[in-house]
Amino acid sequence: MNSHNEDVISEFTKQASTPHDTSSHFNDYSLDLMIRFSKPTIYDTVLDVACGNGIVAFEYAKVVKHVTGIDLTPATIERARIIQKKRNLDNLDWKIGDISSLPFRDNCFSIVVTRGSLHHLINSYKVMEEMYRVCKPGGKILITDITVDKNKKNKYNKNVEKIRALSYTEALTLEDILEKIKALGAINIQSEQFDTKANMKTSLSLSSHDKPNSNNENIQFYKQETEANNLESKNCEVDDHVHYNLPMSTIIGQKKK
Repeated sequence: MNSHNEDVISEFTKQASTPHDTSSHFNDYSLDLMIRFSKPTIYDTVLDVACGNGIVAFEYAKVVKHVTGIDLTPATIERARIIQKKRNLDNLDWKIGDISSLPFRDNCFSIVVTRGSLHHLINSYKVMEEMYRVCKPGGKILITDITVDKNKKNKYNKNVEKIRALSYTEALTLEDILEKIKALGAINIQSEQFDTKANMKTSLSLSSHDKPNSNNENIQFYKQETEANNLESKNCEVDDHVHYNLPMSTIIGQKKK
């Protein structure tokens, strides 16, 4: 296993024990937007790529025939299975695996989604290619992720990578993702940008960084950067914590028949 995958597993093993309904990432506008864009029905089979604790998968399971979740981190899959058992759901299954080489045949899911994974990937286009490969002709691929302003991309990535997570690689712009999806051959592409609120203290508490006494320094740095609007974190509220808005986008495309 390469060192980056080890960082991903370390990061998300720590997060797996977090109650699934407490983070702003888990109960926000993005879930509704994903459902609205993809228009799932009882006839659909869904693949949730980098499914984590299964939050997106459970949302789709309310309305589709079947959902498969795949993730690199065993602890998150175990957490998803525990939640599934508590909810007494039988239309989901889970796999542990590397999403850059999905262990599924071509053209087997009608909707393929991922949320919050791209900025943890070394090669995001390879994962998009895999998503497109396993999607049925006429099916949909959907991505929700951080998307930064192109003029602040380098500054944002340099400092977020430093502060938030060892597994962080790069946040793309909306234009980057649209270009990649078009390159796959997808049609009927739609996108929407939005913000989702997060708490820096909570983010740091879940980080795999292990640097004693670094959190206060990181929070002070982030305050200075956001107050100067050097990072893409709009409407930052500063009190005893740092509350910031992550710039996000949802993008959907259809695989040609």
